[in-house]
Amino acid sequence: MATFDVPLWQERFAQYIRVRQWSAGTVGTYSQALKLFLKFLDSQGIESLSEVTRETLEGYRAHVFCKRSKVGKPWSAATQKVHLGAVKAFFRFLCRSGYLLMDLAAAMDMPKVCRSLPELLTEAETVQLLAVPDVQTLVGIRDRALLEVLYGTGLRNSELCDLAVDHIDLAAEPPILRVIQGKGNKSRVVPLGEEALAWLETYLVQVRPRWLFRSSIPNVFLGTTGRPMNRSLLTEIVSRLGRKAKLGKRVTPHLLRHGCATHMLARGAGLRHLQKLLGHSSSSTTEHYTQVEVSDLAKVLRKHHPRERLYKR
Repeated sequence: MATFDVPLWQERFAQYIRVRQWSAGTVGTYSQALKLFLKFLDSQGIESLSEVTRETLEGYRAHVFCKRSKVGKPWSAATQKVHLGAVKAFFRFLCRSGYLLMDLAAAMDMPKVCRSLPELLTEAETVQLLAVPDVQTLVGIRDRALLEVLYGTGLRNSELCDLAVDHIDLAAEPPILRVIQGKGNKSRVVPLGEEALAWLETYLVQVRPRWLFRSSIPNVFLGTTGRPMNRSLLTEIVSRLGRKAKLGKRVTPHLLRHGCATHMLARGAGLRHLQKLLGHSSSSTTEHYTQVEVSDLAKVLRKHHPRERLYKR
């Protein structure tokens, strides 16, 4: 039986993609996906990566296709694509680093992912969700604050989890959050609206100091044990609140990001302001929104975001 040094290859591969400035989330996901692939090779009695053939890779593709989740459901095409994408990236790394002469995975077919429009929350449903946390409790204040920040700023899951106390400038005009190395390792500045600011301040004063496990922890949002919140816990919290709100929809942190953009767009916000707010990046749109000033962006958010009352209607 083969004995692949999984941690060694995980670290070599992770270092390779970190140097290429892949996001921390992708590094973690691909490292775990690689672990599954190397265990598959081990189960096949393959003792060296040089023994891998196209038939081996096709066998792994079939293995991934047959995988099931903990609740017994087949892996989605998107999940399969992530795992096979990690394998393709790994073999590209092996060739570029001189471990292999040929990239056998280059021609491997990827699952076709059918992209459907996300199920969005209406403004009324969002307000209903925001009212769910019991703000008479510490947990409720934390939950209300993270919901308001997610919806008020459009931050991604990982961006909220990575948000540090010194990334918040409440003294600025307008108050801002600095998103450091978001998706694609791109940083941006996001203004804080009234509701998000009020609940974030309440959480920082009343809850975080009482939960903080260690003074050196920089993260804004914490679990009840005082340790930094991770994406899994964040998703669990938002999903639980969604079920409690009885909306009949699967609520995720990303749904609030979609809601932030969709509701502002419906109220007249411009696309270039939304692209700046959400941190979208593409060659065709970057030049249209990179020059937008934070003060200008703050005015648009306050005018068009449904949680703002600065501009009376």
